[in-house]
Amino acid sequence: MRDMEIQAQSLPRLSGMFIRTDLVASPEDAQTQRRQPWGKTQYQSISANLAQANMSILIPQISVSYIDAQRQIFYYPTRRFQATDQSSVTERSQLSYALQSAKDNNIDVYLPLQLSEASWFQALYDHFESPGSQAFLKQSASFSIQIADEMIQLYGASYASQIKGFYLPFEVDNANLYEGQALERWIRYYLQPVTAHLRDLLPEGRILTSPLLYTNLVQPSRNDVAEWNSMWRSVFDQTEVDTLMPQDGAGWESSSADQLGTWYRSMSDMIAVSNSDRKLQGRSANVELWNNPESYSMSGSKSMDMTRLMKNMEVVDPYVKQHISFSAHSLMPMSETFLAGQTNNEAYYRAYIESQQLGYIPQKIVTKPAVNYTIVNHNNIVFNITRTGEETGYAIYRTMNGKRIKIKDVYAEKGKVTTSFTDSQVLPGADVTYEIMAFDAFGNRSAPYTNTLTLPPTIADGISDYKINSPSINMRALSTGLPVGTLTFADQSEGFSYEGDRVVATRLTQHRAYVSWTEKRDDYTVQQQIYTDAQGFAHLRLDLGKAENIQAIGMSFLQDRNASIRIPASIQYEVDGHIYATAKQPSLAQIDFTQPVIGDNTYQAGENWYWGFPSAKTQGKVIDIKIKLEYNSYLFMRELIVL
Repeated sequence: MRDMEIQAQSLPRLSGMFIRTDLVASPEDAQTQRRQPWGKTQYQSISANLAQANMSILIPQISVSYIDAQRQIFYYPTRRFQATDQSSVTERSQLSYALQSAKDNNIDVYLPLQLSEASWFQALYDHFESPGSQAFLKQSASFSIQIADEMIQLYGASYASQIKGFYLPFEVDNANLYEGQALERWIRYYLQPVTAHLRDLLPEGRILTSPLLYTNLVQPSRNDVAEWNSMWRSVFDQTEVDTLMPQDGAGWESSSADQLGTWYRSMSDMIAVSNSDRKLQGRSANVELWNNPESYSMSGSKSMDMTRLMKNMEVVDPYVKQHISFSAHSLMPMSETFLAGQTNNEAYYRAYIESQQLGYIPQKIVTKPAVNYTIVNHNNIVFNITRTGEETGYAIYRTMNGKRIKIKDVYAEKGKVTTSFTDSQVLPGADVTYEIMAFDAFGNRSAPYTNTLTLPPTIADGISDYKINSPSINMRALSTGLPVGTLTFADQSEGFSYEGDRVVATRLTQHRAYVSWTEKRDDYTVQQQIYTDAQGFAHLRLDLGKAENIQAIGMSFLQDRNASIRIPASIQYEVDGHIYATAKQPSLAQIDFTQPVIGDNTYQAGENWYWGFPSAKTQGKVIDIKIKLEYNSYLFMRELIVL
């Protein structure tokens, strides 16, 4: 590659990074991912690289993974909770390693409290209404106070110069504290007792919180901004929290520079008012607005390219004191032995260093990739992309029926010559044009590889409708791996209703036009907690009553911009105990962040179909549907079709 001339400009800089202790410490996880847990050397590497990049802050995200009152995993050597601590030697050494590496490299540290993610979000989505949710807040407050005491007793003397305050890992958002008494209870039962105690422990220390800010890629209304700022003004007025550090949502692909400025400008104004309020109360007027620009990416590239990261930071930079990014896992170089799946981190780290030294993002020539493809069947195309330079990934576009969309960013693993990608959401029988561009860590792109293909026809198109009008089959569905009360299907889903403890499916072959869930949410099954069987599948069985010819089976799910709503990793269809077909996660249209996030470039929630086509003509009576989840989170299912 060679540099091209570009007008110089100044860039904002990162002051530090988060590190997720629970992702690097577990021996079991390390064995599963074929890597090793982090030790002293890995933390020394992280802190040294932070210092080399002129960063001065490290925030370990979690001190304790709190499962329940009888089970916790501590990332420091607890004495008070030895009876319930289930940590390994490497796990309980993580905070010690982090603090020592910070001391050796003159890095500041904020001590984290516990995280009980599943219980926290369950209580948050309940708006802290139930007695159980309120008890969770009170118990969490007591536990936070005890572990804060223990960490200061353990580390306060040796690392007094490094410890600058505390970080509160529980994440709120701009949706779930506005209803009822949710905010009041969160403040009264958790924030007030905990932050008052933290202030006593470290009178000059800062108390940080990093809430989720989802803009949903639209400009906020006045009411959106007012609700958010009113909530935080109440927090600053009634508690000792003094640092608001919103997660900008870019890593989850739910925010972009287009909308962030409005939010941060209003927060800056709100904090000025809060500091005036604190002066009137006779308190320290030291509330600050920081920013958590997420440096990881859910788009497929795994790390945020420098162009987009800097754009997000630039738009909020006038309003914030610091940028602390989540996380070191997506930017700091580390051997594959210790950080699996992030082989391009060194390229992104060097791109950050070079951009900071230059004061602008350099434009570089990226070589066009070499591509070949195979049409596997009616709606599956496999592309094999051959590395031709120093690219870190490939952006893939599809044009079908005159509409061009970005399908995906594909990660180009360092040291790997060929990268494969399967598009399984193509309209059978259609003419489809593909463009594939290589990109580098700076965000530069190559000229596109292009090709137009024609797919063979089939009995179902797998996208929006199908041509054969098969007669309806009245089928009975029952759960074999799920309690019926938490079945993936519910009575508001099209074609399904309950009869006692059974689910009756009445219209499995009648398909209607897609309606966005944002317009008609009740048209979808919303499954908050998915239960899986011993093999890890959510399992549904359909009994047709008699043997039928089965030409195809399809299920549709919704992928929403909200980070919590995912689609399955795969679905395995079985007929009378024999594997019929396996449908893998379809390719999803994404936003092209090189363009303004408006119009056709804005992600619209839609149905994603998992079609199974048999290799031979099949007849059977009992259909087993086994759903493999990628994340244990919300699942939006709309329709099941059996042809």
